[in-house]
Amino acid sequence: MAVDLQVVFPQETIRLTSVRVAAGTTPILLDVVGEDFSSIDVVEINEIEAPAFFILSRTRMLVQMPDGLATTQIRNVTIISRKFVLTEKSLLRFRVGRVPSKVSGTMRLVQLFLKVLLTTAGTDIFNRKMGGSATKNLSRTFSGKASTAITSDFVVSVQNTVRQITAMQSRTAGLPASEKLLNAKVLKAQFSPLEAALLVTIEVSSQTGRAAIANLVV
Repeated sequence: MAVDLQVVFPQETIRLTSVRVAAGTTPILLDVVGEDFSSIDVVEINEIEAPAFFILSRTRMLVQMPDGLATTQIRNVTIISRKFVLTEKSLLRFRVGRVPSKVSGTMRLVQLFLKVLLTTAGTDIFNRKMGGSATKNLSRTFSGKASTAITSDFVVSVQNTVRQITAMQSRTAGLPASEKLLNAKVLKAQFSPLEAALLVTIEVSSQTGRAAIANLVV
């Protein structure tokens, strides 16, 4: 029986209420206020990990700006918790855990779905037809019309991925219902030309009827 190692980690993002530059600090620090900073794993500014952060209270912290990044360049601040959840507040991160572990159930289904979705058809030497090709159009020239087309293409990629996994699993005996795909749909998709990235929320449902939320930046 094949064993999958976990490489997708759905970590909770913490909602922020205010971010401002702290006065008179060297190096530059951001004064950040949010919901709950009791279990922080990492802080990112413009998707760059902050070199240090200092928790002042449950809802307030100071974050050191990454080297070479000016305050006028700040697009977003993301604070990621150590909590693993598949909800609208989670952000999927791709990495190998410090201690490799097996994945099963809903998390294994979500991991399989993302693997197929982000694979470009023709690149898998074992099955050249497999792949949702979700990232194939992200490198093209950006315009208003192109942004709409990129979003539409991603929705089509999700639909193709559903068909491929459903067909593949129909030939696989012994899979538990929690790991068998029922359906997947895009709940939200927004393309950012500034970041050259697509921000999407996908709902993946297993045959148990349980739905998991996957938030992606691709």
